[in-house]
Amino acid sequence: MSHVDLVDDVREVGTAVLETLAAHIETARTGAGEVVSSADIDTVAKRLELRRWIEEGGMTLPELLSFVTTYSDISAGHHHPGYMAHQIAPSDTPGVVADLLQAMTNNIPLVYELAPAAAAVDRAVCRWMLDNVGWGATGLGAMTNGGTLGNLTALLAARSHADATAWRDGNPGDLVIFAPATSHYSVRKAAAVMGLGERGVYPLRTDVLGRIDPAELEPALAEVRAQGKRPVAVVANGCATGTGLYDPIAEVAQFCEANGLWFHVDGAHGAAALISPRHRGLLAGIERADSTVWDGHKMLRTSALCTGVLFREKRYLDTMFKQDASYLYRPEAEDVDPGQYTFETSKAPLGLKILLTLAYRGEASLRSYVERQYGLATDLWELIQERADFTAPYQPQSNILCFRYEPWGDRQLELRSRLIQDGRFYLSSFALGGRPYLRAALMSPTTDRQTLNDLLEVIVKVAEA
Repeated sequence: MSHVDLVDDVREVGTAVLETLAAHIETARTGAGEVVSSADIDTVAKRLELRRWIEEGGMTLPELLSFVTTYSDISAGHHHPGYMAHQIAPSDTPGVVADLLQAMTNNIPLVYELAPAAAAVDRAVCRWMLDNVGWGATGLGAMTNGGTLGNLTALLAARSHADATAWRDGNPGDLVIFAPATSHYSVRKAAAVMGLGERGVYPLRTDVLGRIDPAELEPALAEVRAQGKRPVAVVANGCATGTGLYDPIAEVAQFCEANGLWFHVDGAHGAAALISPRHRGLLAGIERADSTVWDGHKMLRTSALCTGVLFREKRYLDTMFKQDASYLYRPEAEDVDPGQYTFETSKAPLGLKILLTLAYRGEASLRSYVERQYGLATDLWELIQERADFTAPYQPQSNILCFRYEPWGDRQLELRSRLIQDGRFYLSSFALGGRPYLRAALMSPTTDRQTLNDLLEVIVKVAEA
């Protein structure tokens, strides 16, 4: 294909696909169609004609548009007002443009000279995040593909802090991470990858809602040290994935400071509260932590994946990641080569999504989105208080709420399956205190209080059908 043909092809195909996707989003925002398909994977493969396209190729533009439509219809509709399942942002224009720009330029900010614009953007976005956390003067940040890699990166730094030889010589075998059972599973995964094993995560005692009990921190530390083990870090939720509740960060920070422990806050979902004066207090004390992660593809409304892993001090990464790769790295470019501070080598300029969102929508728009979605969870809680057939174990602190339809007792997962089959709403679930709950993560900007009232009514109808 010639240069001219390629340009014409991109223009024709790109325009047609964007129009098709825009029409799909427009329909989803009205609440039409299923929120997510309940079809099995073999049925989905047949509808998409996957074997045909892999074996034969030859897709024409009309067939491509048909594929795009079918693919979109089967996918979870994050713009649908009934989407309330998981913490994944509904895509917004700036993120779409960022993904398109990256697809066309295909730049990889491994080293500055390979992608100057991308490297500059990622650094600027990290500085914005660091400023919000309170680490703008001394901190360092890097963009990474998701909170799982972000937590791993932070805990690797914590391990180097606990044992400076670990990066070079390997895990010494006596290290342990403190975290509540409500922490994201990526913390246990990181422990396993680091050689501590899943059992290398000591489950901190919590209150009945899964929040760290500060009074139990000292006994936990004494117990671990009596076993001859050394603590790597204390991990707190800001907020917990399952419940949306925040740990008492300031009190945990005080304990860590008093005992010389690394303090990591998993702010993947809830760190966005930092940009809201109304909710920032939920993270009071985070500036005293040593590291945190913050996902853009959650409450900052970027497409996946887009995470900032942030450190209070640049020196925390001095013993990590830097490799002898003379074909890439030059000593004089150390401070501007993003690849020197992340686990990944090749990755997209992830900060571009946040940068364009801030530039196009403005920080005030993101603040309004956070406050609106957090407020919706309170609306749902209030509606539940008005009904004897529903219960919620706590007043929400974020846009996440666990609740139960009590006539069905511990059959909440069965009720959830019926609700998905009905097609109008999509909820997730969570086990709290050993009991199953329905779980709403209110992400769609098209969801409103009336939608929440309709949800409760539909749950009753589905249960009685």
